[in-house]
Amino acid sequence: MKRFGEFLGWAIFLLLAGVFLILKNMQVFGEWGDLIWGGLFAAAGLGFLIWFFFGVQRWWRAIPAFTLLSIGVTIILRWRGIQLGDWVTSLVLFGMALGFWAVLLVRGEHWWATIPAGVLTVLGVLLGLWTRLSDAGRLGVLYVGVGLVFALLYAVRFGQRDTRWAAVPAGALLLLGLVTLMDALMLPAMVAQWWPVLLLVAGLGLLLGGLGLRGGASAPVGPVVPEPSFEALPPAPGSSVTETLPEAAAPAKPAAQTAPEPAPAAGAPIDIYGLLEQQPKEQPSAAPSEEPGVAPK
Repeated sequence: MKRFGEFLGWAIFLLLAGVFLILKNMQVFGEWGDLIWGGLFAAAGLGFLIWFFFGVQRWWRAIPAFTLLSIGVTIILRWRGIQLGDWVTSLVLFGMALGFWAVLLVRGEHWWATIPAGVLTVLGVLLGLWTRLSDAGRLGVLYVGVGLVFALLYAVRFGQRDTRWAAVPAGALLLLGLVTLMDALMLPAMVAQWWPVLLLVAGLGLLLGGLGLRGGASAPVGPVVPEPSFEALPPAPGSSVTETLPEAAAPAKPAAQTAPEPAPAAGAPIDIYGLLEQQPKEQPSAAPSEEPGVAPK
């Protein structure tokens, strides 16, 4: 039933979109066609955004919300004649990235959202600067940008074992992007030859910092309190496999109980005369006393 509802919703959406675009191409709406078209995207995105604010546990609502809003804003700006140049496509990418940034902001456990958010942001910046960069410069910006994304993921999840891998692509891409950018910037010969000295300085700094942290962690702070020796403590009863456990006391014998007399069988004959003999015999009553003044007969 849920699948049918999804198919029905998409069917209605495509039908309405087809009818609207036909009317728009026929100039039925005049100059307001682009405004209505962009307004529909913006209204849908605003609906998803309100829906997201009323229930942030449904984090996925932020992604279509900001995507639809960015598409609607782009169409409306074009209708108003506002030219963004190379940043038109970047605006949509920034909107998509903003949806994933919102997921990461409200639900920190979804750390994976850092990767699509960062990559979409880098692509938006790259497309916006596309005509101003050379081929080597574009590659350098791409490498450095994606490397910064992995570095951000490593920083967000610092100390967590499941994301330590992010440091490897971060370092590799940053180094490759830096080398590519240095070649693309057409630096003076002296700078182009000796700029790797900065890498040596950074490496030595990290090495000294790591040694300092290791030494600080191993050095005792404050008075040294000797740890208790567990060997000096007496073992708990039963903790040693060679120790003989004390014998348990023998259980007390239950008190002897007198067996109840067996009831007579249901079908045994009853001696009525015997029962009568067992009944107590009645004592004979005394003779009545004679009343005074009455002569005996």
